[in-house]
Amino acid sequence: MKTSILWVISILCFASFANAQNTTPDSITITFKVVVPENTPENATIFWTGSLNHWDPGNQGRGFGAKDYALPLKHSDDKWIIKITAQKGKKALYKYTRGSIYSAEEQADYTYHPARTIIFNESKTIIDTVRVWHDIPPEALKKSWPLINLKRTQIPVTYNGTLFNYRGTILYDKAMGSIFYNFYKENILVQDAPENFFEAVYYYQKIYPAPQNIQLIAAAKTGPERPWYLYVDKNTDQSISLEEKVMKLNTENKKAQSWTGKVPYFPIGKAGVDSVKLTIQFLTNLPEGYRSSIIDGAPNLGFKLPVKQKQGKLNGNIFYVQTNFPTSFTDYHTLLIDHNHNDTLEVGSGSNEIFSISFNKMHLKQKFYLYYSFKLGNQFWQIASISPTGNWIRLRPTTKKEGREPITAGAPAPVWKAVTLSGDTLSSESLKGNYVLLDFWGSWCGPCRKEIPLLKQAYFKFKNQNFKMVGFAYESEKSLEKAMEEYDLLWPQVLDNKGTYSAKFLVRGYPTHYLIGPDGEVLEMGSALRGEKLISTLEKYLE
Repeated sequence: MKTSILWVISILCFASFANAQNTTPDSITITFKVVVPENTPENATIFWTGSLNHWDPGNQGRGFGAKDYALPLKHSDDKWIIKITAQKGKKALYKYTRGSIYSAEEQADYTYHPARTIIFNESKTIIDTVRVWHDIPPEALKKSWPLINLKRTQIPVTYNGTLFNYRGTILYDKAMGSIFYNFYKENILVQDAPENFFEAVYYYQKIYPAPQNIQLIAAAKTGPERPWYLYVDKNTDQSISLEEKVMKLNTENKKAQSWTGKVPYFPIGKAGVDSVKLTIQFLTNLPEGYRSSIIDGAPNLGFKLPVKQKQGKLNGNIFYVQTNFPTSFTDYHTLLIDHNHNDTLEVGSGSNEIFSISFNKMHLKQKFYLYYSFKLGNQFWQIASISPTGNWIRLRPTTKKEGREPITAGAPAPVWKAVTLSGDTLSSESLKGNYVLLDFWGSWCGPCRKEIPLLKQAYFKFKNQNFKMVGFAYESEKSLEKAMEEYDLLWPQVLDNKGTYSAKFLVRGYPTHYLIGPDGEVLEMGSALRGEKLISTLEKYLE
């Protein structure tokens, strides 16, 4: 994985919630009537959200799964009503929200509300009562829930030591992208293209949350034996002209090829047009199974957009909030605090400067929605709500004390104990006296699979010395067993399907490696143990 741009190539692809609403002879329909608090906003829309729609909170599919849609309730006679249909015998978990993960219900004392449970065994009516909303403070506590204005800022952010100001992923054409996203049909129609285009492929990228902000990109030849060229619809008229050709795609050249330029977008709630810097990259080394188009021979493209970053201050303590440029702050964001005061925010594995909601952890632990807490000054806080544009944030005090010391070279490694897939018990204590390489990985992860030959090389080179390797696999038991057989993995593997050990070691991405010394201290981490550097780093200690 190229950490300089932090490619995000793992895609969440869930079944559509609409399928759960199709009535069949074996299906059951249950009516839910909901009583909401008096301070619920008059213009609120209430959503039934749960395991049937993969916990999309009602933000039109921009949450956990891009093609999931929470269903809104209808307002009638002071109650909110919805009918949900599912297969007979189906057990579902659910909660109520007002359109985001921060507007979910809580218990009357403003503590975590566990998910409700329903079994579709018979047609019936369920009456639920929402006591309070997570984001609306009680009148008596309103002053202790500070509302803080956020301002634009730019502070360096590093991922495992590499500076990055952008995030991106694969750029998809209509056929491939429709697997993951619900494009608006009117925004993916090509109005015009040059007559001499041959084998043209059209790609689409969302630039901003508003529906009309979808950027059109094209790759095309002008004849069977001609090279591919890249075109960008710079004036967003959904047409491609020869004047919009930006670069030749040299398929023989394996070096990075990219174009960067400004493209317009229409900000939500503002008149006029703004612009953002967009980078398109020609990808020649995607992991197996990843592609931009289902069309054979079509160029694989990627994009980069800048990260939106805001700064807030509470009682003299500065914090930062950032999100990807196409994303609104209510859909997804991270909060960062420069704990070590080095004027840089570290977001890679081992760092304690980043706080974010882990969607995967929510699913695996079946707790929805969990809110992280962070320390500012002498007080722990949670986010109560944030504006979609990141103009303000409301915090609420909490007694839930989270936060970990960073994992750094020279510091003691976290203590752990686990049972391997073969049934053996391993622990940090039992491995003392050895140099131990911990590999946090998953067979679904292309960069992880790419590291396997190098890990094997390390295993066979040093196995007769005081050297041990342990893998922590973030996946299902069945897929781990298959991977161990397919790749002939000889070192112990621990099933980390709930991310328990990854969380203990503050893993922020896969693969992540730590080298632990005989006394239990962290010797090396990050890029020193990746790729061709792995063997030379181990040789410093073992030869």
